[in-house]
Amino acid sequence: MRNPYTVLGVGKTARAEDIKSAYRQLAKTWHPDQNPGDPSATMRFAEIAHAYKLLINPDLRASFDKGHIDARGRKQPKPARGFSANPFNAFKQSRRTASAGQDAGERSADTEDAPEEAKFEEMVVHIFGEAAAKQSGHTTQGAQKGGERQQANAPGLDEDPLAALDELFAKWKTRRKPGARGSAKPEKPVTIHQIEITLESAMTGYSGEIEFGDACRVEFTSPPGTLDGTEIQVKSPDPGAYGDAIVRFTHARHPRLRAVGADLHGEHAISLMEAVLGGSFVFEGLEGPVRITIPEWSGSDKVLRVPAHGLPNPAGERGALLVHLRVMLPETPDRGLIDLMRSNRGSWFF
Repeated sequence: MRNPYTVLGVGKTARAEDIKSAYRQLAKTWHPDQNPGDPSATMRFAEIAHAYKLLINPDLRASFDKGHIDARGRKQPKPARGFSANPFNAFKQSRRTASAGQDAGERSADTEDAPEEAKFEEMVVHIFGEAAAKQSGHTTQGAQKGGERQQANAPGLDEDPLAALDELFAKWKTRRKPGARGSAKPEKPVTIHQIEITLESAMTGYSGEIEFGDACRVEFTSPPGTLDGTEIQVKSPDPGAYGDAIVRFTHARHPRLRAVGADLHGEHAISLMEAVLGGSFVFEGLEGPVRITIPEWSGSDKVLRVPAHGLPNPAGERGALLVHLRVMLPETPDRGLIDLMRSNRGSWFF
């Protein structure tokens, strides 16, 4: 599921009115009834409706912005933090339980404790080798018979293997603590820069500079077809002093066009005669004028699509130019048109 802001083509600071306007235009463009031969229109329409439902609800939108839910509205799992408990305590506890049962005279439980002892010996063999495992077995038998631990007179084998593991685990936790000696220095925080660019710059790409500190500047460029909400990362020139920068692009308001993804949307007013009989007009796109044909009987819900006249997308293709028609009446009353409407009122009624 794509980001709902990307689906509707609005920025993260968009107002509710902007979200509603974007939804209405997209829903009209991608409604299945308007695209009977396009099987992907139904999926796109459902995606647009879901994105609108999530962003128009202030609570859901806030939860999504904070990362509490994903684009589908599902709760995000919280990442595990901190250190786990000592992994060797379970082994030690199982040995203590087995020893206590044997000292109390529960000899019949030997067969039940054998698998647990086997697991313990496998762990000792894996870490210390077979010699330590054998010594561990001799030590257990000696403790059961005489109550005292036998000495092997060998370096390392007279020590409790689990005590050594406890020591290693404690050292590992100390080294992993933030700020502990030998640990990595914490990274500098990332700064976010929001830059507003024109649709013309979004078409061709944008170049700028980010200032790190007082005298250090780093150049950056955005690729052609920079969409609203696109983010790029600018590496810090001195990671020890400054963190990386994130540049977030938003589209400035254009007098004629609005970008929704890689598609460009515009409006054009036509007369009642053009709506009924058809015609053509010249529309001013980002790259110059485009002549567009008006089909006969085109109402205000008609959207004329001109392929490959939108913004470039990451795949190297161009979006479309979509012009929404608006039927306008003459500024001054047309007596001939009024008489025609009145003369045909009765026949239209029947």
